[in-house]
Amino acid sequence: MRKRLFISLLFLCALLLSACAAQRAAPEASAPMATDTQAVSELDAFYQHPLAAAYGDVRKLDADYTAEQAQRDRCFVIGVTVHNDDLYTAFMANVEQRKDAFIRVVKTTVEGDPILYDILYTGDTDAVQLVRDASRDAFAAEADREITLRSFAHIAEYADGGALYWVAYDGAPDITGEDTFVIAQIR
Repeated sequence: MRKRLFISLLFLCALLLSACAAQRAAPEASAPMATDTQAVSELDAFYQHPLAAAYGDVRKLDADYTAEQAQRDRCFVIGVTVHNDDLYTAFMANVEQRKDAFIRVVKTTVEGDPILYDILYTGDTDAVQLVRDASRDAFAAEADREITLRSFAHIAEYADGGALYWVAYDGAPDITGEDTFVIAQIR
């Protein structure tokens, strides 16, 4: 009887331990957000700008938000095909005129997962802020599935080696440089 009770307790402990380990290994259902208080405050401030607020905070979008939904939401979608490219043209026209501008760009990975880029240009300071949300990229490393905010001094089209890129940058644009972020290859 004691032997049977001991074996049953061992089995129950092993079962509980494996359930706890599986729960710890399971991915989080919600988008990872910055836990640093300053980073959260900066994202909050970004989405308080009236142009960004009109689209809403990426942290509040559904975890299963798709490129098709983004197309319906009037985002500039870049994937196998491009949708709503008039938004890009309007955004860049506002930048040239130093008018405040906002655009949500959704690029799909090879597997079809959306990566969101919210770009805010502030005309009076001539500055660019870019939020990158890679939380829906199921094939990225866990550490790369994050939401980040970065500031740049410029946003422009940049030609390099016969290709045309849309870049945000500090200093001089260089698609291989640390101070340049390639938003998209235009052609």
